[in-house]
Amino acid sequence: MPKVEVRISGAPEKEKIQSKLAFSAIVKGDVIIQSRLESDATLNDHLVWLWGMLKNERRFLKTLQAEGARISCHCTTSKREIHLLPNAAEMIHLLGIELIIETKSSS
Repeated sequence: MPKVEVRISGAPEKEKIQSKLAFSAIVKGDVIIQSRLESDATLNDHLVWLWGMLKNERRFLKTLQAEGARISCHCTTSKREIHLLPNAAEMIHLLGIELIIETKSSS
C-alpha cells in the first residue's frame, strides 16, 4: 500500500521542470514524481525506484534548491514497522531532502 512521491514546491517554471523529469506531473502547483511500482512493493523499494529516476538529475535538483525550491519525499504506508536500508536513504542524504512518513491504519 505504500504511496511514495518526491515533491518540488516553490519553484518557478514548473513546466520546464516537468519536461526534464520523467514521470512527473504538476499537481496543485507542485511538481510531483510518484513511484510507479506496484502497491505490494516495500517502502524501501519505492524509494530506491525514485532515486533511480532522479539520480542523473542530481545537479539539476540541487540548482532548483539553490534557487529556493523545496524538495521533499512524502510516503504514506499502512505498515506500523518501517524498514529503510542504506540504498533507500541514499536519495534523502545526497539530495538533502526531508523524508515525511505518514502511517495510516489499513482498516
